Amino acid sequence: MQLPLPIHQMDDETLDNFYAENSLVLLNSLRQNFEQVQQPFFYIWGGKSSGKSHLLKAVSNHFLLENRPSSYIPLEKSQHFSPMVLDNAEQMAVVCLDDIQTIAGDEEWELAIFNLFNQIREQQGLFGQEQKTLLLISADCPPNQLNIRLPDLRSRLMWGEIYQLADLTDTQKRIILQRTAHAKGLELTDDVANFLIKRLGRDLQVLSAELTHLDRASLQAKRNLTVPFVKEILDL
Repeated sequence: MQLPLPIHQMDDETLDNFYAENSLVLLNSLRQNFEQVQQPFFYIWGGKSSGKSHLLKAVSNHFLLENRPSSYIPLEKSQHFSPMVLDNAEQMAVVCLDDIQTIAGDEEWELAIFNLFNQIREQQGLFGQEQKTLLLISADCPPNQLNIRLPDLRSRLMWGEIYQLADLTDTQKRIILQRTAHAKGLELTDDVANFLIKRLGRDLQVLSAELTHLDRASLQAKRNLTVPFVKEILDL
């Protein structure tokens, strides 16, 4: 059964806790369009755990906190809702389409996104409306490498600014984990953070989920996060 709309909820991703060292030019350009949209289209691509989803959620949350209509759509879950989610999306202040590669080749989704591009482009015309929409799209590859079947959509994906998010180093992931832990009131030493990265892999979503698990365990046991404690709780 497909739902016409995905359920949106606020989460912890913000622009303040986004690791911005690799993306200063992108962030500066995005912020210039928050109040008055001059460049409506941004295509952001990078590998797993490069921060794409965090950034799109953070932008969406930024607008929501200002009481401006915003939509974050995780396209990797598109089997749970229909392209109708984009109906009237041009009335939003910002639309964030995450992981467009997951709907490549789907005729209905490609056409819906193509139409959204056209509707937003019309806002920029000579007689364009005062309300203008910012569209952010993320993917795991450059737009010219997507398996998009609709030629006109392929060309539209090249219309705006295109940025690559560089892969995070282990040191940068450690810093992100430590910042996340600090926000939870946890102390995460370099030794424990490095141990987690080495033993659990380098997927930040996995690492963050396990950190939440460790946070609960630490509170219940009233113990600090040490390597022996982490081994015991995570059975490593």
